[in-house]
Amino acid sequence: MVTLTLLLTVALTLTTMSVAHSSHNPTLISRDSTDLECGDDNPPDSADGSPIDEIYLEPNFPPAAPASYVVNVYWNVIYKNTTYNGGFLSSTQVDSAIATLNSQFMNTGLTFQRAALNYTENAEWFDNVDTKGNSTLAATMKNTLHVGAAKDLNIYSVGFTNAKLGGFATFPWWYVRAPKLDGVVFKWNTTPGGSRVNYNQGKILAHEVGHWAGLYHTFQGGCSGSEGDFVSDTPAQAKAATGCPVNRNSCPNSVGSDPTHNLMDYTYDACKTDPFTEGQISRMKQTMQLYRANEG
Repeated sequence: MVTLTLLLTVALTLTTMSVAHSSHNPTLISRDSTDLECGDDNPPDSADGSPIDEIYLEPNFPPAAPASYVVNVYWNVIYKNTTYNGGFLSSTQVDSAIATLNSQFMNTGLTFQRAALNYTENAEWFDNVDTKGNSTLAATMKNTLHVGAAKDLNIYSVGFTNAKLGGFATFPWWYVRAPKLDGVVFKWNTTPGGSRVNYNQGKILAHEVGHWAGLYHTFQGGCSGSEGDFVSDTPAQAKAATGCPVNRNSCPNSVGSDPTHNLMDYTYDACKTDPFTEGQISRMKQTMQLYRANEG
């Protein structure tokens, strides 16, 4: 997990504009089949000293959170030219991605609605924003474009041209330390119907929004971690699963097979067929209430 720090904004020349709605054929891009990773590996335990990991262990923790949240989405399309290959997503494609996100968060109490759609032409951001190699660039982008409060979701679609990343996100308890860095960054061609082989059903975005709402990976802590992902109804998992394994049990001394069909693993989109568990839903509601609902 990359530890967020407040970084000085570097002056960059960029052009931010509203672009007329148009459609682009995603089949024009060359198709890459390498596995994608999430930039949120190995998060530090309670990096800000908060008790979140110790409090929210059980799916039946007494709910103090509202039954539902409406999350305003501020979507930033970062592109290097106005073609699909260059990262340009039309408003129709963005709305489709948000509709798919809502279907994946059905019954969680979280509903996402587009509040604004912003277009920024910046080839350096599109190609090189990367928590593992250039976190300063990501901070510059976010400091420039971020709007809203803790309960608002800022999404940045980029290319990750020089990294094997599907996306990265910030956890709710980080907001107080770095509010302008809050949000989700993800690979533009993983949206529904996109050109990214094995990852084109919109589930990369759902995975990252899961982090934004307080979830860890299902393989957090491996077999030996006493709490793992701090959700009691996701079985222990030794490490991330890729592809679409069947009946994998990487922790034979623990109850249950690996939750490889869960959105918070690394498997292909087609394999992520399970809804969020009751424990995951409870954790998201609790963390949203504690860290996002009332923050300005």
